[in-house]
Amino acid sequence: MTERRKRLIEVAFPLEEVSAHWARRPLAACRAFIYESLIDDPEDDREREDLLKEVADLASWDAVRKPDLVVRTKANGGSGLTGRQLLERARQRILACNGGKPPRLLDPFAGGGAIPLEALRLGCEVEASDLNPVAVLILKGTVEYPQKYGRPLAEQVEQKHKGDRDSIAGVNGEVPGYIRDADAAAASSAFARDAGDGPLARAYGENPLATDVRYWGNWMLERARGELALFYPPDPDGSVTVAYLWSRTVPCPNCGAEMPLIRQYWLARKDKKKVALKPVIDRESRRVGFEVVEGENVTGDPTQATTSRGDTLCLLCRQVVKAAYVREAGWQGKIGAVLTSVVLEARGAGGKRYRADIPEDTDVFERASARLVELEAQNKADFPLVPDEPIPYDPRKIDVELYGLDQWGKLFNQRQLLAITTLARLVGEAHTQMLASGLDTEYARGAATYLGFAVDRLAAQGSTLCRWDNTGESIMNTYARQALPMVWDYAEVNPLSGATGDFRSGLEWIRAFLDPWMPTSGMERILVSRRDARFLGDSNAEAVITDPPYYDSINYADHADFFYVWLKRSIGSFQSDLTLLPLTPKKDEIVMNVYADGRAAEREGREIARERYVDGMGSAFLSMRHALDSEGIGAVVFAHTDPDAWATMIGGLLRAQLIPDASWPIDTELENKVSRLGSARLSTSVWMACAPRLEGAEEAFLGDVLSEMRPVIRERLLYFWSKSIRGADFFISAIGPALSIFGRHRRVLKPDGDEVTVREFLDLVRRESTQVALEQVLSGADLGVVDSLTRHYVTWVWSYSRAPLDAGETIALCLATGADYGDAVRPGSIAVEVKEKSKKMVKLRTIRERATKDEDLGIGSGARVTPLIDQLQHAAYLWGQNRPDQLTAYRASLGETRWTATRTLGQAVAECLPEGDEDRRLINGLLGSNIMAAAARAPVQAAAAATRAAARAARAGAPLPGFEAEEDGDG
Repeated sequence: MTERRKRLIEVAFPLEEVSAHWARRPLAACRAFIYESLIDDPEDDREREDLLKEVADLASWDAVRKPDLVVRTKANGGSGLTGRQLLERARQRILACNGGKPPRLLDPFAGGGAIPLEALRLGCEVEASDLNPVAVLILKGTVEYPQKYGRPLAEQVEQKHKGDRDSIAGVNGEVPGYIRDADAAAASSAFARDAGDGPLARAYGENPLATDVRYWGNWMLERARGELALFYPPDPDGSVTVAYLWSRTVPCPNCGAEMPLIRQYWLARKDKKKVALKPVIDRESRRVGFEVVEGENVTGDPTQATTSRGDTLCLLCRQVVKAAYVREAGWQGKIGAVLTSVVLEARGAGGKRYRADIPEDTDVFERASARLVELEAQNKADFPLVPDEPIPYDPRKIDVELYGLDQWGKLFNQRQLLAITTLARLVGEAHTQMLASGLDTEYARGAATYLGFAVDRLAAQGSTLCRWDNTGESIMNTYARQALPMVWDYAEVNPLSGATGDFRSGLEWIRAFLDPWMPTSGMERILVSRRDARFLGDSNAEAVITDPPYYDSINYADHADFFYVWLKRSIGSFQSDLTLLPLTPKKDEIVMNVYADGRAAEREGREIARERYVDGMGSAFLSMRHALDSEGIGAVVFAHTDPDAWATMIGGLLRAQLIPDASWPIDTELENKVSRLGSARLSTSVWMACAPRLEGAEEAFLGDVLSEMRPVIRERLLYFWSKSIRGADFFISAIGPALSIFGRHRRVLKPDGDEVTVREFLDLVRRESTQVALEQVLSGADLGVVDSLTRHYVTWVWSYSRAPLDAGETIALCLATGADYGDAVRPGSIAVEVKEKSKKMVKLRTIRERATKDEDLGIGSGARVTPLIDQLQHAAYLWGQNRPDQLTAYRASLGETRWTATRTLGQAVAECLPEGDEDRRLINGLLGSNIMAAAARAPVQAAAAATRAAARAARAGAPLPGFEAEEDGDG
């Protein structure tokens, strides 16, 4: 078989430019990666350099949002082309590399649609599929409907006349009468020359889909206002209620009072605005109420309220109630709620203000509850008005079920349910009116689906799991992170308020996506379907590019149910093929769901779940291989730190004979401040370009493979280092280059004839990459004197800062650094095992924690050679305790060689530890002391300066200077 031609993605990629701040969004990475996967490498350095400039420009935000402006990026001056020119040139180049016809691209885990959207933009024919019906509906909303109906009406009519389409927007290709009526009502006849001249009609001609979504969304809102306004009354002064703030309650087992469960009392916490709740205790009625205090009247510490980690203080009897009691109360139906305050906004006055609850607030809420009961009694649908579908069991990610919130409808209070069920019903009514107005059936189905999305968005912004953000004075989304944690004090949005988080803001969010939708050439085709990735068939696709599920990161179907139960009730009447199932399918979902079989023991469930994931992902990769043309290219995106996750994915790729030729760590993992707290995770996604293994691949021995693999790993890692790839991302980025060598062979054998497993391969890669990393971090140091425990500590803080790791990942790090896991976690050593939600984790001990256990930090314990990290931390501890005589004596006992190595290590560790870290303060103090300075020599100064420069450059995101030794005056 002849060797296939190389694609540009297998040779080069503008990593720094695409990962730069201005391009840090997944769409940019998708666009650049897909483009390079579909064009040939020019095999000429100068041509390749010019082409990479175009790729970098194409990945910019302005290329699609401001298509008629020249794109100006940092890509060596850029290409000098406009966004429109860049896209057209990219499409023509792709056609030229594919024999003049649009390439077919498959994405079997299409999810939110980023890859299919960018493939369409580049002129591909796209097949996008997913097993989950919510994902399929999102795909229709992001790629199918805009591609069909988001282009100008005249263009749609022309395509229909040519026979290129069956369905078009409007009424027989004309602006609908209701649009013209709306224009006529909005303008006086003196200014309207004819019925088709209004702004709404002009907008319809440009983008009928966006205009219809806006029109019918407002139609729904006005009818909802007529039904719901009395349950969201303005204040007597006309101020509009933005949100109602609630606290859950449980009865105190000691005194019987209703205990508010409040995490903190802050309402507004800004530099020039301080507002907080203050509890008011009425001992006679055994009630706890609240008043609102501002400015200087805010006393005490509002961050400390009644509840912490589920344990609650009763403000009347001062007894602390444990979390287990609160959980039991939830299952007994004893968790209630009390209104604490109301957030108001005066029209035109600017800013929000707060007041305590009043009796009228409770009366209105009770009337809303009564109305919901009436509507439930009148419900004639095939399923209950309020979702009674069960919430799945997953104590890692779904805390609410532990407190008795075991049905999706229980995540909302009665007024929230009244609002959402009303709007869900109005979606169906709007769809009926669309058809009655003469709109095409398929088009009306698409337009009305977005109205269902707006209701789903309101549900996500309007559950009892939405916190009040006191720094931004806004309501946080239910899914502020990919979990459903219990929320004790929540914010209830007013869906009619006109403020952020209401129903109209959901419509605006959709309109903002649809309005500037970048039209493609019009000749592309998109096929969206609900399909199992294990059964793709033989598609002869030129590319299969996908972002598969990340092992055990999230059980997608469990969380999709939150949205699915409302979609059933809003769009089920006209999207029946995607809403027929009771809940989203979970049995065939390819994720490592430990709790797929309910409340099975976690240990048993984990092994079963792992086997399911291994089998499922392996079958999916094999199906992708069969779907590829013999000259085609595959690509997978992965972002996980767990060695088991990588072993599973790589094993599946190798069994499917899909061999990564190149891998690129691209910065696309945007996280909000909630999701990233206390987690050790990648900041990049690793994009791996894969090619089918050539026929006739032979076996090879490990020694030969390592000889070929080591220089490749080193060359790639030094390149990635120069592009500021750091920490866990650095280690993961070595996998692809190594795999391109390892995977060429049918089998890799050890000297005894046994096959090298994928896990053993990963251990080898990590060991090699750790060596490269330590050479850079400890630049100038003799690595021969750096012991394994010190290597382990330095690699940890450089890779993960102080984030805890699970035990498996810690063991993998020990293997890479040559450290003994038992030695690392022994009493008094550098790390300690801890339990977090039934999972064994390992965290680094601080110097102070180690000194508490053993003041000598392990120094002089038997015949054991003292690790350098112990020496450093012991010396830093003595400096922190102001014991100069002991420190001087200790330095003398080490000798100059060990003391110099300790100083060099201190420079590296201090730069790796985060700002404000206590250990960093102690080590920096030691480094600046006279005792340490007396041992300084010029070579050590140079090495320390290089280390500091490297760390500063890494934090600044700048390329490294090359590690040249420079004099540093800090001493």
